[in-house]
Amino acid sequence: MDKPTRMYWLDGARLAAAFCIIALHSSADHVGQAFADALPGERVFPVMLRTVSEIASTEYFILVSLFLLAVRMNGKSLSYTENVKQQIRRLLVPFVAWTVFYAFFRLYKAHHLGYTDSMWAEITQWQSWAYYLTLGWSNYHMHFLPTLFVLVLFYPLYRLAIKAPVIGLCVIPLIYLNSMFGGFIWRTFDDIMVIESWMRVAKLLTYTGYGFVAYALYGIWQSGLDRRTSNSLFGFALLALVIGFLIKLVHASEVIQTGNFGIRGGAVYMGHFLFPCFMVLAFMGSQYFRWPEKLSQWSKYSFGMYLLHPAFLYLLEVALYERELSPTALVLTKFTFAATMSLCTSVAISRIPWLAWTIGLGTIPLLEKSKGKPPVGVTAGVATR
Repeated sequence: MDKPTRMYWLDGARLAAAFCIIALHSSADHVGQAFADALPGERVFPVMLRTVSEIASTEYFILVSLFLLAVRMNGKSLSYTENVKQQIRRLLVPFVAWTVFYAFFRLYKAHHLGYTDSMWAEITQWQSWAYYLTLGWSNYHMHFLPTLFVLVLFYPLYRLAIKAPVIGLCVIPLIYLNSMFGGFIWRTFDDIMVIESWMRVAKLLTYTGYGFVAYALYGIWQSGLDRRTSNSLFGFALLALVIGFLIKLVHASEVIQTGNFGIRGGAVYMGHFLFPCFMVLAFMGSQYFRWPEKLSQWSKYSFGMYLLHPAFLYLLEVALYERELSPTALVLTKFTFAATMSLCTSVAISRIPWLAWTIGLGTIPLLEKSKGKPPVGVTAGVATR
């Protein structure tokens, strides 16, 4: 059988990223913890949902986005400067818009939960805006865009892995270094903002490993895998994921008993950050599976779902704040509402030309109107076709 012409597996990977991120953020209580006041038995479902959703974490979203970058740039002759300008328009301009939105939207939750004064005090300080715009601190998910932008800057180095996929293995020592740097930074500094800043520097340098993995996988895919080889890769990736998931279950059992997410270490830490690599490999190995063609119609909204879902979680958390719901009922309600509303809202925004660019669809008014280019579907600022 000929090699599939459409990467439906990649569409599936993108949707998995969106829904898993929403599930991950829905699995905690209203203060972002593991339902410490609940009984261990009541924590089972939220913790297990979190454990499953972590198989497609933020790092996985980054890896998929960098793979899409490799696809998009294949055969293109744009200069480095031109590529950087494109990523500024596709990543940083929407980032600034959403930063402003979430900086003030959080006041809604603050007003209803009684901490409006402290939130206003934060917003009115210029230092806060400096951290919003550099670390993505306007909301818990906004770090993704500036992080991805910086990682994209290293793409000339990632290209080495296309011809020599073995370079992708450097992700293993880089993940270990990230853990080592993190421990050193927390032991050395006391100021939380200094700690966060240096932690971000360490993350940006070590997360380049995901760029090498993305381009290595692209090089393998580009070589033209036959059905048998693809199935073998899928089987290998699935085995690795099963072993990794068993390791995560050990950590999950501790969280269920203690009600504290704790700190990952050792095999749990390495397994968590290597999981995204095997996830993408598994999806790539499934390229000959019968993926639904309609995935290509829905996957373009995955970036919008990522950006929008915290707003709907805030709305629901306020609505349910004084309701007596079990952890399971609360988590299910949050996930269902946030996933549904973020998808529907993304579809609606995509049909508004002057707003579509905010979720990675279409072009930015004024900046690109004169170019006369048709809208291009993007996820995390990277074209899908």
